[in-house]
Amino acid sequence: MKKRIIAERYASALLNVTKKTGEMEKILEELLFVKKLLSENPALKRFLESPHITQEDKMVLVKKVLSPSLIQTSINFLLLLVRKYRLLYFREIIEEYQRLYDAEMAIQRTDVITVYPLDEIMIAKLRHAIERVMKKSVQLAFYADPGILGGIIIKTPNLIIDGSVRRQLMDLGDALNRLKV
Repeated sequence: MKKRIIAERYASALLNVTKKTGEMEKILEELLFVKKLLSENPALKRFLESPHITQEDKMVLVKKVLSPSLIQTSINFLLLLVRKYRLLYFREIIEEYQRLYDAEMAIQRTDVITVYPLDEIMIAKLRHAIERVMKKSVQLAFYADPGILGGIIIKTPNLIIDGSVRRQLMDLGDALNRLKV
């Protein structure tokens, strides 16, 4: 509960600032980069989250390591998180910022699971069909899963459309099991 409240407050404040400066998308890209950097470098993450390292040392590291790669707003936000002892909540804050950004920009993040990767023509047709149904711009992420046997699964935060052959076979099996002979 506490994590969610902290994440909402910081993400909302950051979105308000970046909306005024026109940096909403850039900040999202950069903070996702930092999130990935921290997940790929556990030593860096431990250093920044450690209560045994001084805030000044953490701030120096953020400035030296990240300043060449990030715009000043991103650096300032990270330094704020360091000063306020909120780096422990960084992942949740970024996820909330992305959710708020998507809502602001009317973007629907959608996962598409197929047996094989789709070609560009199929991707364009699928994007158009999903945008028409959702009445939003969609950002598609594609995954291949041979376990679905065929068909397609479309996942959004509020909806799952399972048109996979695996699901159809399971439904058929359930229907046959319910039959009274």
